[in-house]
Amino acid sequence: MQQKVEVSIYEIALKLSYFYVCYNITIMNIFFLIIVSIFFFSSCSDSNNETMYMPMGKEVTTKAYKFGIHPYLNSRKMYEVYEPILDLIEAEIGDIEIQLETSANYEEYNTKLYRGDFDFSLPNPFQTFNAIKKDYYVVARMKPDSVFRGIFVARKDSGLKEPKQLIGKSVSFPAPTALAAAMMPLFYLHKNGLDVEHDIEKKYVGSQHSSILNAYNNDTIAGATWPPPWELWKKENPLKAQEMEVVWETRSLINNGVVFKKSVDKALAKRITEILINLDKTSAGKKLLDNGGFEGFTQSDNRDYELVDTFLKEYDRAIGIPK
Repeated sequence: MQQKVEVSIYEIALKLSYFYVCYNITIMNIFFLIIVSIFFFSSCSDSNNETMYMPMGKEVTTKAYKFGIHPYLNSRKMYEVYEPILDLIEAEIGDIEIQLETSANYEEYNTKLYRGDFDFSLPNPFQTFNAIKKDYYVVARMKPDSVFRGIFVARKDSGLKEPKQLIGKSVSFPAPTALAAAMMPLFYLHKNGLDVEHDIEKKYVGSQHSSILNAYNNDTIAGATWPPPWELWKKENPLKAQEMEVVWETRSLINNGVVFKKSVDKALAKRITEILINLDKTSAGKKLLDNGGFEGFTQSDNRDYELVDTFLKEYDRAIGIPK
């Protein structure tokens, strides 16, 4: 890097006055030298500026988008499953960055989703239905719908055969707004004659993993969850899984939705949607999906989630919609 030369008029005059005193140069000569010096240093400065000038290339801007997922997996597993999928999307589209944001619990995720923090997101069907009433719209959903059902897991030595054996016992659930892993199981118990507000102690433990682990550790007689996290837990804990079993399961509903904020560019939303629904059509995509424990995504829209509205109305009459 070249250093810029700067000389003030004051310094020039000081130097020339020295010549006047020491060498008896006349005032006219000094004035002439001052004029010449100003032009010289000005020219030098301009020349130096030209030397320093470096034309800049076109600035490349990468826009960042925030992707949030409801906490049906713990944060570590969430990154293991979804970061490679987001990396693939970034590579295919280019010039975008997708930031994966996890949440500590369902309450935190709900706050972020309904506040509009995410550009696009993967909420459960209850959250999807609520998001439609906010600033989001549905573009796809996880498949198949048949896996979106609640299950009760318990130790094989628990002796559980029928739901009424839960009366007076503690049962673990991830969160009140976990549709497949709390609301649907509670509705199942209600249908089987239990007063879920008084007959059992509901223990909300914050995550699917914790709900399963509570049952394994005998902190609760049973734990409610849904198939994908249950299958992942068994895969990661094969010895513990041998001591556990599914004792009851609910009917299926529609699966988790993929929603976009209305403010996101429609062409970009369409491109990301196309990549997601085509993941299961390539060997690389299938590998990513297998790692996540689900089959892929299918096209969907707001109308598909009217099924959730029907369930919620029944649930509200029987138990009451969670806040």
